[in-house]
Amino acid sequence: MRLYMWGLLALAMACIVTLDSGTRGHTPISSRWNYNEHLFPIFRDQCGSCHIDGGIAPMSLVTYQSAYPWTQSIREEILGLRMPPWQAEDGFGMFRNGHALSARDMDMILEWSSGGYPQGPRDQVPPAPELPADWALGEPGVTLEMPEAFEIDAGTRELVRYFVLPSGTAADAAITAVDLQPGARAVVRSAAVFVDTAGVARQLDDADPAPGFADPEDGAFPSAPPVGVWIPGQAPVRMDGAGYPLPAGSDVVLRVQYKKTWITEGQAFTDQSRVGLYLADGDAAAIDSMLVTSPATVSGREVSFSHDIAGEVTLLSVIPEVDIESSEIQVEAVKPDGSRIPMLWLREPDSGWTSRFWFDAPVSLPEGSRLDITAVLDPGAERMPSTSLLGETAVPIRLAVDYVEGAPAAN
Repeated sequence: MRLYMWGLLALAMACIVTLDSGTRGHTPISSRWNYNEHLFPIFRDQCGSCHIDGGIAPMSLVTYQSAYPWTQSIREEILGLRMPPWQAEDGFGMFRNGHALSARDMDMILEWSSGGYPQGPRDQVPPAPELPADWALGEPGVTLEMPEAFEIDAGTRELVRYFVLPSGTAADAAITAVDLQPGARAVVRSAAVFVDTAGVARQLDDADPAPGFADPEDGAFPSAPPVGVWIPGQAPVRMDGAGYPLPAGSDVVLRVQYKKTWITEGQAFTDQSRVGLYLADGDAAAIDSMLVTSPATVSGREVSFSHDIAGEVTLLSVIPEVDIESSEIQVEAVKPDGSRIPMLWLREPDSGWTSRFWFDAPVSLPEGSRLDITAVLDPGAERMPSTSLLGETAVPIRLAVDYVEGAPAAN
């Protein structure tokens, strides 16, 4: 009898400990917002292109069961302004492809993640979305596919590969937008699209026995900035009245950055991505790029340099590359009368997320204007090895600024 009583007492104590641990392990619900009604639309629209089953991110956020274990990580990423991966400061330049969370969305996520992360009404469970199968801008004028499937073997965690896609165009054209449908979404981290009129990429492809070719060590490719930059979650931008020249018979070259997460590491993948080109219906002003670079050697905490603009131009976008440890970089346009136009301000620039920032309104500059660039370096800043979309790695800070000559191009 005594053994029986001791057994009941031990069982009771175990239950108390278990209940106490469970109570202490869960934050009391104090959030006004719940997942089903309030958080799901934010995660679906702002995060769902990456954080979805089969996406590039290591976890899904588009079901409650997959999202709530990550509430602490979500909170830290939002507070650190690291997610979504949009580094431009709001108000210092405006952008057509902006991908930052609104203040209201941030407040809702932070309150939900620290306030018990309630699921909400069980009869209002939203259906989990699927990976998009359609082109964001509708059917492209030209669709090109990698000629061969490329295998990322199980032992490879990250690599960059170029693939030549003959355009097949019989007449000159102008590219007004570029989009991508990745063949292996779980590992396609980013992509860029180039136009090659000299056949350099074909020669490099022919010399490599595997599909495509790696970054050439001699810098033979790319020799010009890309006509398209693709990152999951950033909607493609289409220009009206302006386009990147696509000469007849030229090659389109796709650069893909493959990167595995801790979920996909150790797995093999096969990719055969497709590129969608949107072409101008009529005449279009030719988009060109000016390359702006810092000195090859930089020191101290602040680096400043300028780039003079010879004629009247209209600026459309900028691609920054910063491969030195920095806390911020600021780009301004300065007119001959001394007036300044804020263009771009990046906090904690990340060389792993190279983006093209499309200005919401084209920036018209008269002859004699210049661009001023200022970067704040980290103490003891070191160069970070990286490849370049701009065909330039000798300097630590470089920008490709897209423009058309003369009056503003219509959007």
